[in-house]
Amino acid sequence: MAILRGKFSKTGEMKYISHLDIVRLFHRVLRRAGINMSYSQGFNPHPIISFATALSLGVESQGEYFDLKLDEEIPFREFKEKVNEHMPRGIKIVEGKYIDSKQDSLMSMVEYSDYKIALDFSVEEMNERLVKEWIAGFLEQETIMITRKKKKKRRQRRQEYKEVDVKPLIKNFTVEKVEGRSVVFHTLLTTGSKGNLKPEDLIQLFEKYVQNQSASKELEQPLEIMSKRIKRNDLYHEVNGELKNLIDAVR
Repeated sequence: MAILRGKFSKTGEMKYISHLDIVRLFHRVLRRAGINMSYSQGFNPHPIISFATALSLGVESQGEYFDLKLDEEIPFREFKEKVNEHMPRGIKIVEGKYIDSKQDSLMSMVEYSDYKIALDFSVEEMNERLVKEWIAGFLEQETIMITRKKKKKRRQRRQEYKEVDVKPLIKNFTVEKVEGRSVVFHTLLTTGSKGNLKPEDLIQLFEKYVQNQSASKELEQPLEIMSKRIKRNDLYHEVNGELKNLIDAVR
């Protein structure tokens, strides 16, 4: 038995496919590709495959991961060619490595998500200086609060909410490019058991902050985000103070 850790991309129209559909897709494609997979026991056997943290609908990614148990090891290059031949456009295996059975699971290793965010604002021309000032002010706040649902207790009917400070979850937030009304940001957010902040929530918090700042009065009209495009670049695990993707981090 062998365990293959693979990395794949999810782009184009595939960004609208749910995590559950991705799982089903892999099951079908792996069978069609003739991969000698290991199966679970019981009345409804299924391939033994697990994935890292789920991706939000509408978000592209260059760095998604899976662990797959095989009855016997085959060269990764052969695996990659066979599987990609049957994958739909937008899903592609890009990297892989066999790992020890004692290796930590993907879910437990995920600590950070790396994103590129492109926002189109409701003005003809964005000012790069102002955008950088907004980011600096946003990150200098003592707290950055967000409202989240509390986990319901047994027999609890009414949903309760709580305020959570997500500032410690924002590890990096910078401007990459400003062009016309479009601004491209880069951000590194905590993901997994240590905490979790989605890029969609970061965008909402940042927009609310900008609208409340006196700097926005320099604009001729109220500033709003008209559209957004989000891409996850990779997932990381920290090893001796260095961030490594979930394949490079394998011992």
